[in-house]
Amino acid sequence: MRPSDGSRTCARGFKDRRSGGLRAEATGADVSLIQNKVQKPSRSNCIAIGKSMASLTENDSDYRLAVESVGNELVRAMTTARLIEFDLESNDLTIAVLLRLKSFFLTQGVLKAHLNKVYATPAADFFVETICFFLKIFLEQKSPRLTVASERNILPKRGALRPDISIWKNGKVVAAIECKTQLGWNRTGWLDDFLIREKRLKENFPSATLFLLVMTGSNWPGFGNDHRVGKQFFLILNSIWPDTFDTILHAKNQVVHPVENLFSDVLACTIEN
Repeated sequence: MRPSDGSRTCARGFKDRRSGGLRAEATGADVSLIQNKVQKPSRSNCIAIGKSMASLTENDSDYRLAVESVGNELVRAMTTARLIEFDLESNDLTIAVLLRLKSFFLTQGVLKAHLNKVYATPAADFFVETICFFLKIFLEQKSPRLTVASERNILPKRGALRPDISIWKNGKVVAAIECKTQLGWNRTGWLDDFLIREKRLKENFPSATLFLLVMTGSNWPGFGNDHRVGKQFFLILNSIWPDTFDTILHAKNQVVHPVENLFSDVLACTIEN
């Protein structure tokens, strides 16, 4: 099930009460960063380039290749990542996740700036894909009998529960992860929603464990003193969004629960089952 982080999201994540989505409001620092990332060619260069192109189709070829390269690079990154041993005692995994998310948000900032978009492409799917990418490789190394899936129904029937990420062993779900970019949109109802989904999961797979992973604590009061914090409930960033994450400034004072901790607990519960 796709978590509703608001119908639309932006790099900064401000609530738009009128639409129920998250309104994009770039700060001066964001605009400056975008301008530094993308250098505009001069008017004379644009005219020269335009004249050298026979058509819009030809002009767009490099952009199409860039779009296609995302899939190609994912395959390449997955292949080479399989050669790297995961170190759960370090924060390497967490940094890799946050930097990938940062790239996504910065790219969305460029698109918004040049297309005059009010809303950026939702980050929820990319967040799930990023966690799924690293979890799949991690469990391949640690427990090859497990299968990691995303958006897969836990039962082969219409209306069945469909976690963001599910971990399977011998055709049964042993763990699942719900991923949220933030919980400000549902600050009073998130726990009830989690309990409902956990109940539905355990009705079919009693020994399965459901985890909740939240990308940022910005715009909501947090998990509070719930006993499941750090065991089933995990928060990556305390109060900032990935677009402003800096490995030197924020690796220690902003990371609340390293992704390594979540992966370790996921692996533990799959071994028990």
